[in-house]
Amino acid sequence: MRKIILTITTVICMFGIVHIAVTPLGYNGYTINDLWFASFGCSLIFLALLNYVVMNIKQRQTNMFIVCHVANILCAILVSLILTRALFPHIILLFVLVVLETFLIIRYQFSLKSD
Repeated sequence: MRKIILTITTVICMFGIVHIAVTPLGYNGYTINDLWFASFGCSLIFLALLNYVVMNIKQRQTNMFIVCHVANILCAILVSLILTRALFPHIILLFVLVVLETFLIIRYQFSLKSD
């Protein structure tokens, strides 16, 4: 399960990097739309790094798990709201990945407590 979570985390991080890299191609200048588009890429990278940290910390700190769960749930809600306006395959894939990662991280936390 750990490899699956890390693979999903890597793919989400790649989505964020591509999102930031595409920003100058799709927009001209630094308008508010450009900044919102690029900031979503930054938030995807932050989400991926947060999940990576939770997977690799030696001491199981419940505060980090809580922050990670809240971030995953908020990102899933945000992507679902984006889906209401733009129903594209890459956004559907991102939604599936974020929801899957949310459930797998929660399951991972509970499997650690039983050990």
